[in-house]
Amino acid sequence: MVFATAITPAFSVLGWEERYMPNPKLCWDQINKADGCEHEIYASLVEKNINLSPECCEAIQGLSHKCKVWIFNHERFTSTFGNQVKGFCAGFGVTLPPSYRIYHPDQLED
Repeated sequence: MVFATAITPAFSVLGWEERYMPNPKLCWDQINKADGCEHEIYASLVEKNINLSPECCEAIQGLSHKCKVWIFNHERFTSTFGNQVKGFCAGFGVTLPPSYRIYHPDQLED
């Protein structure tokens, strides 16, 4: 009985996605609290020129860690784009924590 109780948490019924993947709708709802922010993010990606409003930067800052990781590391978004957004928003004085940044040893910064 003691053995079964001790290993139960290790064999949780939740899979990887349930533990580490956020609810995408909730992530985008947070982004959309700033009017037009989702459009600004996609336009910045397509035009290869980051152009976000201060309100959009604040909405991105308000995302949970799971949402930041999910948004900036899926589909067309990359961690490089996420770092560009972080740098742009820092110009407004809105500092985004580096928690969503993925370490790539081949992309060393100066």
